[in-house]
Amino acid sequence: MLVMHDAGLIFVRTRKTAGTSVEIALSRHAGERDIITSMSPRDEALRAAEGGRAPQHHLLPGHTPGPEPVPPGRGPGVRYYNHMPASEIRDTIGVGTWGRYLTVCLERSPFEKVVSLYFHRHRTDPRIPIEAFIESGEFRDALNWPLYTDGSGVMVDVIVLHEHLQAGLDALCARVGMPALVLPQAKAQFRPPGSDYHQILTPAARKAIEEAYAREFDHHGYSW
Repeated sequence: MLVMHDAGLIFVRTRKTAGTSVEIALSRHAGERDIITSMSPRDEALRAAEGGRAPQHHLLPGHTPGPEPVPPGRGPGVRYYNHMPASEIRDTIGVGTWGRYLTVCLERSPFEKVVSLYFHRHRTDPRIPIEAFIESGEFRDALNWPLYTDGSGVMVDVIVLHEHLQAGLDALCARVGMPALVLPQAKAQFRPPGSDYHQILTPAARKAIEEAYAREFDHHGYSW
């Protein structure tokens, strides 16, 4: 999650949508006043290697970063965190700033997100069967609807779809006067090449995903 004051941009980071790559790319253009939240140590190392600005202004007043990176997510002294819902960002930064800035997030087909999450959580063989992953309920962890809505209505100005990622980001950068983003491949290595969800997901898995992600399917028009 980032707040870029000069660009007038708030990036609400969603799950399994190339959010890490986009955040790293955006942080290359961040300034000293901007809010940048923590990522995992691995992702922070990639951000540093890619020339991105390190986390800053994301802690509560009086809290200063220690020698070790602040873990992503909620925690002691953390004011802004990686997958912070839009409603919480608005309430924290203020309704006025939220209303003035361009707010944006990313989204992706739920089928693609679930398969991506599966391979990210289970990176090496032998992996648990995809059916067990679905039955555990863990597949719901890629649900983004609560992050960019207030439960019913969309709160952000722009939703860039993963299927048109580069074109959407190019349009976004042109709108806020920022150079085009060059994305690092932050987590692409976890998913094996050719892992088509049509071949991986069973009919039962498809049904479970369609039910759990019904609002995302309906709003964005995704289908099998």
